Amino acid sequence: MKVTKTKDVSLEFTTDQYQQIKAMADFHGVTVTTYLRTTILTRTADDVDYRDARANLKMSRGETVSSNDIRQRLGLD
Repeated sequence: MKVTKTKDVSLEFTTDQYQQIKAMADFHGVTVTTYLRTTILTRTADDVDYRDARANLKMSRGETVSSNDIRQRLGLD
């Protein structure tokens, strides 16, 4: 069984900030740690997707293909 290496990170929040974060974690039924980890990793994935989309658009010199064209090319229509 492979053990995944992890890093500990320490964050500081004001009491009000922590209470807001805790309220959202409670709303989602998870711990503050799980809420923060999930939120940060989701944001990171979104940022990577955005960065990749910008790079792809730059490489295509602004030329795009409609979703209908893609569906047709893939035989989904």
